[in-house]
Amino acid sequence: MLAFHIGGEEAEYVRVSIREENGDGWFSAAVEVVVGGFRGSYSASFNSWAFSSFEAQLEKMHRDLSGSALFTSYEAQLELVLECDLKGHIRLRGEATDYAGTGNTLVFELEIDQTHVPGIINTLQAALKRYPARAV
Repeated sequence: MLAFHIGGEEAEYVRVSIREENGDGWFSAAVEVVVGGFRGSYSASFNSWAFSSFEAQLEKMHRDLSGSALFTSYEAQLELVLECDLKGHIRLRGEATDYAGTGNTLVFELEIDQTHVPGIINTLQAALKRYPARAV
């Protein structure tokens, strides 16, 4: 199940797909990052609370057409900051780390248009409906 997809369809994107629930709001996921000349994928564990917080921040950013939204995982395997300017451009800065604590890290940036944000929010809401956020 897709948790979220940010960016283009074929290139310049970050995609997180839920593989299975591990209990207590945790689940394993596949992370795919395609930016510039780089393409990579890895497995990571996430808590649904991180997705709930990200979804709420994205809604506010989209409503206000300003500000930022942060996705951060407890083991720092995926860190994303989306910043919106007054023209509706969104800059994504990210770090993807293949193994928690000891892995290789890819630092990247990409830009998307604010018209993509509702689709990201809808996908997150669908994932959260199936995997409700639980406090940590």
